[in-house]
Amino acid sequence: TRCLSDWSSDVCSSDPRPEFLSAAFILEEGFAMADLRRIVDSMSAAATKAGVTIVTGDTKVVERGSGDGVYINTAGIGRLRDGVRLSASQARPGDAVILSGSIGDHGIAILSQREGLELESEVASDSAALHTLVDAMFEACGAAIRCMRDPTRGGLASTLNEIAAQSAVGIEIDECTIVIHDGVRGACELLGLDPLYVANEGKLAAVVARESADA
Repeated sequence: TRCLSDWSSDVCSSDPRPEFLSAAFILEEGFAMADLRRIVDSMSAAATKAGVTIVTGDTKVVERGSGDGVYINTAGIGRLRDGVRLSASQARPGDAVILSGSIGDHGIAILSQREGLELESEVASDSAALHTLVDAMFEACGAAIRCMRDPTRGGLASTLNEIAAQSAVGIEIDECTIVIHDGVRGACELLGLDPLYVANEGKLAAVVARESADA
C-alpha cells in the first residue's frame, strides 16, 4: 500500500516514530467494491506491520468519469525521539552519505504502467515502511546522524542538492557504488532519463559522521 509506506518513509526520514494516520477516499461512481476491499485490506495489513493506527478518515463519491477510479489522501503524525534533532542544515565537510539501497525502481515502475511500456526485465516499486531501519540506525549510532531524507520527488540528486544547499557544503557522488537495477538502467537509457533524478519510495539517504559510517 503505497500511501502508508510513502507517509511512513517521509515521517521516519525526518525522525519521528510514525504512530497515527488519517485516510480519506475519493471514489468514482461505479468503483468496484472488490477493488475497494483489496485496498482497505492492504492498508490494514501495512498499518499493522508498521505499528501505525488509522484513526480517522472520510469518503466522498464523485460522478463517473471524473475521479480516475480512486484517490486516497493521507496525513500522519509521529512521536519525536528525546534529544534528537535532524536537519538538512547539519551536514559537515568530511561526513559520509549512506544510501539504503537501489535507486529508480519506483519511478520507473509507475512510469512503465502509465505509459504502457514493456521492459525486458520486470521493475517493481520499492515502496516500504522505513521505521525498523531507522530504529536500527539510531541504535547503532544515533548521535552521529546529521539528517535523513526520503529521495522521492526529484530522486537522489535533488535530495542531495537540497542538503548541500541548506548546509552550504558540496557533496561528491561516487556513482559506481550506487546500485541501479538493469531494468531501471535500460528504461532510463530508452527514455533519456537520469536514474539519479528518478523517484524512490522505500529508500533513504542519510548523512552521518564519517567515523560512524561503517556502524
